[in-house]
Amino acid sequence: MPDQWVINKELIMARREKMKNVERPCPDHEKCVHVINLVIDGEATKEEEAYFYKHVKDCLHCAQYYKLEQSIREAIRKKLEVKEAPEELIVELRRRVKDSFSKSSDDVK
Repeated sequence: MPDQWVINKELIMARREKMKNVERPCPDHEKCVHVINLVIDGEATKEEEAYFYKHVKDCLHCAQYYKLEQSIREAIRKKLEVKEAPEELIVELRRRVKDSFSKSSDDVK
């Protein structure tokens, strides 16, 4: 029985060592979230992209966050549908905006 305990203890310790990066959130999480959003939006600088790609190789937490965020945005894009507004609605909205500006300028006078 003691030999089995030693083997199990070694396995447990090895698993704990492997899971350290998984269980522990990224210490720079706020910065990484910002950079991940920039990368996904295509707004990251070359330096930010380099930081991101280097970082996610070693940080499972951020790599998973990136994949999740990317898949959420892709699902939203697929669900969005561009629809043409009826001409009557466009005309009515323009009239209301024009009227509101006219009233605002009358109040200033």
